[in-house]
Amino acid sequence: MPRFFAQITSDNRAVITGRDVRHIMGPLRKKIGEELLIRDQETGYTGRIVSMNAREISLEILLSRELSERGSRLVHLGMSLIDLKDMDDLIREVTELGVAELHPVIARRSNVRDIGEKRLQRWRQIVSEAMKQCERKSTPIIREVLSLDDFLAKTAPSWPCRLAASLESEVSIQDCKAVETGILIGPEGGFAPEETEKISASGFTPVHMGKTVLRAYTAAVTAVGVLAM
Repeated sequence: MPRFFAQITSDNRAVITGRDVRHIMGPLRKKIGEELLIRDQETGYTGRIVSMNAREISLEILLSRELSERGSRLVHLGMSLIDLKDMDDLIREVTELGVAELHPVIARRSNVRDIGEKRLQRWRQIVSEAMKQCERKSTPIIREVLSLDDFLAKTAPSWPCRLAASLESEVSIQDCKAVETGILIGPEGGFAPEETEKISASGFTPVHMGKTVLRAYTAAVTAVGVLAM
């Protein structure tokens, strides 16, 4: 059962509004008197439904507990844009795995060159749905889309530890023990040679995730899964 976002209105009352109302009353078939898992930004609650209509559901809070992070490490993901369906799935999975921030990057070989506000809104909704499912405490931030050059100039310097996925590296991603890490993943086909030089000059350490070739999507999910623990 997902844990729905709710507005906590007092010590023992909460209200759910928006599209979740239709889901709870429709597919879930919840009724007055039944219990429901809810949350605000950091705390989870068990609530009992006391009233419901097409606009909102009111609940009495029965129990509360602090939510948790997946692990103790902070992970930033620089992700070169790939097929938008794959990006949707990737955002869902790295949210569940504990990513802190996702930075969409346009590289030379990116087969997607731009996205609009509607797509960004879709990604934020995917993050919200994934958080209901996995019950993690913090909300991942999706940053603005940047060219690789702008990303290296504006974003990368703030990462305490900078990694870049590279099949040729002799250093394993598992060797990284930093508390806060950023990992940069190239597009399908990898970074162009001149991009690799710029990435190296920006202080990134190449790391591998095994000796076989991974799709960009798989590499990103693997990297966050390893680094976030």
